[in-house]
Amino acid sequence: MAVHAVPMTARAAMAWCFDSVTLGGAKAMGLPDPTLREGGPANMVLLQAQDPIEAIRMRATRLAVIRNGKIIARTAPKTATLSLPGRPDTLDPSAYAPVAAN
Repeated sequence: MAVHAVPMTARAAMAWCFDSVTLGGAKAMGLPDPTLREGGPANMVLLQAQDPIEAIRMRATRLAVIRNGKIIARTAPKTATLSLPGRPDTLDPSAYAPVAAN
C-alpha cells in the first residue's frame, strides 16, 4: 500500500489509506459497494491482523482469498519462533498490536 511510500504514521491516516484502497477503489472502478452484507457477493481477503491499521503496519499475511463465498487461495498463518529465555516459544505477529489511544 502507498502508506509505505509516504510518512503516514497517524492511526487516522493509515485507516484512511486502508479505506481508500478498499471502499474507494471499488467506487472508482464503478464496482458495487464491497461491504459484507447478507445477499452480497462475499468477495474478500482475510488478513492476519487485528484491525486495518495493523494490516498495514505489519504487512499482514493474506490468510485466504474468497470469491463469491468460496475460498480460492489459502496461506498458513505466520508464526515467529523465539529462542529467548523467559519468553514464549512462538509468537503470532497479529497478537501484539498496540492498543489505540482514545
